[in-house]
Amino acid sequence: MRPLAGTLAICTAAVFAAAARADEIDYKKLYAQVAPGVVLIYGEEGQTGSIGSGSIVRADGLVVTNAHVILNHETQKPYGKLFIFLKPDKVTGHNDDDLKRGFAAQWILYSAEMDLALVRIVEPPAGLTVVPIAADANIGVGEATAAIGHPESGAKWSLTTGRIGGTWSDFDGVKGKDVYQMETSVNRGNSGGPLLDGNGYLIGINTSIARKAPDGLAITGVNFAIQSGVVRRWIDGAHQQIAAAPDLPPPPAPLPAAVAKAQPAPPVEETVPAPGTPPREPNLEALPLPETQRKQVTISSQVPLAPPPARHGYTSSEKPGRVLSGDELTRAHAKRAFEDLDTESSKHRAAP
Repeated sequence: MRPLAGTLAICTAAVFAAAARADEIDYKKLYAQVAPGVVLIYGEEGQTGSIGSGSIVRADGLVVTNAHVILNHETQKPYGKLFIFLKPDKVTGHNDDDLKRGFAAQWILYSAEMDLALVRIVEPPAGLTVVPIAADANIGVGEATAAIGHPESGAKWSLTTGRIGGTWSDFDGVKGKDVYQMETSVNRGNSGGPLLDGNGYLIGINTSIARKAPDGLAITGVNFAIQSGVVRRWIDGAHQQIAAAPDLPPPPAPLPAAVAKAQPAPPVEETVPAPGTPPREPNLEALPLPETQRKQVTISSQVPLAPPPARHGYTSSEKPGRVLSGDELTRAHAKRAFEDLDTESSKHRAAP
């Protein structure tokens, strides 16, 4: 029979290790549940094309992304052709396999200043996975997060992880554009994709990266995501303009081969306004009403529902956004260690 002292040491170490992981995320479970709701967006105009990421936020095929994903960076107007690709059952790294589930897409509205856009899938399939937008993220500095997207030179539907590093209001001098700064790794191609908490809720839209200081010094690990509260308010304020949209023909068969060679959407050039500069009001560009003789498809103006209260991926007993203090964490470790010790002691006393 193992000595009780040895049992205590092993038991305590195991409990401390479990407690140390208590504020982490079950990334495997989160990815399996959320990744099918992340899309690849391809825009094409003549010989120009680019790719980015987006999230399905409603079962009728509504997708939220960055405006710069759907805008031709040369003209600053939406691409003439937009396509959305759904995640395959298995990502192989080969475009012929990974980009088979493609659909024509249509932009509904966008704001270049807010860097937000809504796009719809034309004739979407049934059973789409929806990524719920957190109503009030309540996320603090130090919160564990994950991102899913299509980083340049990386695999499609890649998962990266990290933590919230800070918050920034009226980012880039735009009123109401509040962002998270995070260490969660994102690169070109991640633009428009979701920043997720451990419940699989969209708490932000990955938007921009800082890679070079004004003096040329390299910067690493400074990335920004538009907060989910901003996204929900933007959609709510614009839903009156989500009106009847002209129907589009189904995508050509086969889908554009150029998507395999397209470059990721270039990141937005962020500028820091001079101190004291009042934030500017963002503009909104909406799809004009269609000609009366054209077939129309009614797009619901309903704002995406807030996520349900149930948690499905977070492994901590604390609520999302809850960050334990050092004293609280120590007490939690001690409590669990002694509870486990009592359990082990009971087993030994009961042994013949």
